[in-house]
Amino acid sequence: MRWSAKITIAAVLVIGIFSISIVTVPAFAEWGKFSYPQIQGTIPVSSGDDFGQKDTIVLAVAMAVGENSVSDGKAVYGKLANVNGFLVYKVIVIADNHAYHKILVDAGNGEALYVSDVIKKEKSSHKKFSDKKHGEKMKNHFKGMSDEQIAEKKRQFKEMGEAYKSLSLQDRASLVIHFMQMKLQWDLMSDDEKAQKRTDMKQMFKEYLPLTLEEKKQKLQAYIQSLN
Repeated sequence: MRWSAKITIAAVLVIGIFSISIVTVPAFAEWGKFSYPQIQGTIPVSSGDDFGQKDTIVLAVAMAVGENSVSDGKAVYGKLANVNGFLVYKVIVIADNHAYHKILVDAGNGEALYVSDVIKKEKSSHKKFSDKKHGEKMKNHFKGMSDEQIAEKKRQFKEMGEAYKSLSLQDRASLVIHFMQMKLQWDLMSDDEKAQKRTDMKQMFKEYLPLTLEEKKQKLQAYIQSLN
């Protein structure tokens, strides 16, 4: 299976936002390790069920419920999951102070079943492991750069997250769904195809990062429009 140029561009913009944004590292590192309380949903599910066959609310609605469940923050990600035998959306809401909330939204009626207390990055129980892994990646990326160049690169990374969070909730949900679709395609590619795409994406990433914040926003918005 071969990726189109459009999907390659999406990988640069979307995977970069989800994978490189420093703000979201702890939230995603603990995605499957978080202990939720007992909840009572409206759609019972079992292991192996096809969630796509269930009658659920759409992701954008779940993300909106997540945002409305806290006083400050943007919903940046969400996915269907089986929690305690019920189908829910797990939603992550990021605040401006780099803290975040994890929220469970009933996939049937859109009720917020659980809202975590605010979670600070520095209080993450997996901080040591996450920081070490992230630090190794950053060390390799910044190898050979001066302090000024490193500071500039970090600013560019931060702008990627800002560009994404500036989008409307509907557009953010559209990109999350498209990200999932790209991941499925990636999983079906051969090792040689993946290696080639990594090389292509690395080059395009170099071209995208230096853009201004406004130009990054325009690139994302133009891409979303191309999906319709």
